[in-house]
Amino acid sequence: MEEGASGGPLVPLVPSTLNSIKYSQIKFSEIMTYVKVNVLKPGDNKGVGGDKKDKVNIFDWDDVKTNPPRDSKGITIAGNLVFLDGAYISKIYATQSTIKAGADSTGDPDAKGIEQTVEFSHPGDSVAIREFRANWMNKNIGIIIERCSSNQKNLYGTPCAPLQMVFKAEDDKDKNNTTFTFKSTQKGPDVADYQGTMAFDTVKGTAVASETEVEVVNGPGQYQLTSGVNASVIVVDLPGAINGEVYTLLGSGGPFPCKVQCGGSFILSNGNDWTALAGSQLTLMAYASTNGDLLYIEESRS
Repeated sequence: MEEGASGGPLVPLVPSTLNSIKYSQIKFSEIMTYVKVNVLKPGDNKGVGGDKKDKVNIFDWDDVKTNPPRDSKGITIAGNLVFLDGAYISKIYATQSTIKAGADSTGDPDAKGIEQTVEFSHPGDSVAIREFRANWMNKNIGIIIERCSSNQKNLYGTPCAPLQMVFKAEDDKDKNNTTFTFKSTQKGPDVADYQGTMAFDTVKGTAVASETEVEVVNGPGQYQLTSGVNASVIVVDLPGAINGEVYTLLGSGGPFPCKVQCGGSFILSNGNDWTALAGSQLTLMAYASTNGDLLYIEESRS
């Protein structure tokens, strides 16, 4: 049997054990949210460069209505960024080979933090890119970069340590482009793993009124529900879903809003059903069960 730090046997903290331990016996230093674990070599040639989509997702932190918290280990964000009415994430094309993103620790001993940076080039000098340059200066910016080979989405910047933009536009015999650099305004946390959905100005699809299935064939993202005609319908499946992808259902309101009930293919937090009221959202991740059927497990709701 393994021994604990004091030389005695390790005791699993199952509920029955916790009930028998006095609070005075548990040291505060032994209760932590991040357990030191081995970080081994990742497989599948994870160290190769590139693997970034050529559309960079950019938004203004001042347009964010709800910023979901990170988990207890400080990196993963399971919830959705919710934007003010009329505000969305924008896309900008980036020459793939020029996309460079990173994070650097900086500061004196006992006062270190992390600064994040995103760089890329955009070809040409169209009016649209000049308008972008002019209107995104001095904004408090967040950027999401998506991988090509996985569903990973890295979120750069935070509300309290946003990115700000500088650029260099060149038009000469060798090139005509703009090189953008987005850098933290001050020290903050590390790059987040954003697992929520992306709020663009158009949804991936709209459900047909009174249909009990919401097709998500257009991939991860937001899908708009619609009110029933004579009665509320109960959503029972998401045809087109793929294992590991994340989908957000947007509430419609109206006299007969849809419902998602806990049970069947849906596993909802605390067993609470969800009603598609106006402005509400339900985010689900698809998981393949042992028999190959998909289960939809709640990631967040608002």
